Amino acid sequence: MTEPNSSPSTDELLAREYERYRDRTPNSAEMAEELREVVPAGVCSTFRAYEPYPIHADRAAGTTIYDVDGNELLDFALNNGTQLVGHTHPELDDAVVEQIDRGTLYTRPSDRLEFAAQPLIDRWDAIEQVRFTNSGTEAVMHATRLARAYTGREKVIRMEGAYHGAHDPALVSKMPPLEQAGPADDPRRVRESQGVPESVPEDVLLAQYNDAESVEALLREHGPEVAAILVEPACLNLGLAEPEDGFLERLRELADEYNVVLLFDEVKTGVKLAPGGGAEYYGVEPDIVALAKAIGGGYPVGAFGGRREIMERIAADLDDGVATGAAHYGTYNGNPLVLCAVGVTLREILTEDAYDHVSDLNERLAAGYRDVIEDAGLEAQVKTAGSQGAVHFTDEPIRTFRDWQHVDEEFHEAYWIGMVNRDVVPHPHDASQQWTISVQHTAEEIDAHVEAFADLATHLFMAQQ
Repeated sequence: MTEPNSSPSTDELLAREYERYRDRTPNSAEMAEELREVVPAGVCSTFRAYEPYPIHADRAAGTTIYDVDGNELLDFALNNGTQLVGHTHPELDDAVVEQIDRGTLYTRPSDRLEFAAQPLIDRWDAIEQVRFTNSGTEAVMHATRLARAYTGREKVIRMEGAYHGAHDPALVSKMPPLEQAGPADDPRRVRESQGVPESVPEDVLLAQYNDAESVEALLREHGPEVAAILVEPACLNLGLAEPEDGFLERLRELADEYNVVLLFDEVKTGVKLAPGGGAEYYGVEPDIVALAKAIGGGYPVGAFGGRREIMERIAADLDDGVATGAAHYGTYNGNPLVLCAVGVTLREILTEDAYDHVSDLNERLAAGYRDVIEDAGLEAQVKTAGSQGAVHFTDEPIRTFRDWQHVDEEFHEAYWIGMVNRDVVPHPHDASQQWTISVQHTAEEIDAHVEAFADLATHLFMAQQ
């Protein structure tokens, strides 16, 4: 390990790492300034903007991001975890190029639909039919509408602090400031964004992840009004908070008891924890599954599926001018380019051997982190599931949103920037995120990640005192 010159506080360590970051990335700085003139904040998703400015990419290949300053960064962020296949996977690239020559948009059915749909049906016991859309936001939005159409009810129970996309209801109490959140047993519904109507939170009921009693209490009070329980099988907006004490099993029981839809948001967990996502990994079957990200190998896709009797409520039928089904429209839905990517990703790349590979490497990375943490004397928690992993510099694990008060986000920022300065992007920017191991990562790259962390760890230890 490189010994620090002094014993800096977190502020001092972060300032030093920011200075080093700026020295390494002058072209990114210049491009950021130019882009802010034509694009708000210089980015096309608010999440991508961070201080002092984001890395600006030149290209990506395999497991590496090449930035506009010539830095080569080992990539464990993989575009918010979308690319379990890694960048520019040759098998996927060849198939997509061939599809480009056949056309990129048909707006009519083709054999690509079955090619993409059947692997999802095969992997999820809960999915008997599936519809495609263009993003995780759309997948959850349409799945929620379908649950409401199926039950004839409007309220949705979801977990405080969970992320379910960028549509209006999802921007209610997504990681709200704790000083605004109210008590844990009666959370205040906080709108994250201006432009979200005041009426939207009325149909959002907030429970706590890993607290089935909080869900049951809401069902006792609002049961006849509740359409669905919306939950990530593992809450990946809290790094990696896994279900404990039969939490998901109890949600399944409650959904059956109160005749509500159990809706798994597997946008981030789908095909990344196991071939059949969190449902397979934790052994609990939902009624509807929302999917996106890794199912498409890096191409823009979303999907939602479920039991046939539920999915068949998607219809354009009218009864005396009144819709009798749940509408689902979209010009780009199920375009053949994306369907080709989904089919190849699920049928040919994410094989049983691929899952063994990423799981083994994930455990290797976690073991390396734990060894470094012990050697350096850091307070930290490391968790893994499938291809996913996370580190939190806390003395207790994160189980639910209210545990977030123990996370020092400035300290985590020093870790993240410090790792980038050592040529590793450890996970998407923010303490709430997790790393992804791709099918293209190697043991040598895992060891390089651990070595970078070891070089930074003593500096972190001194700042943590």
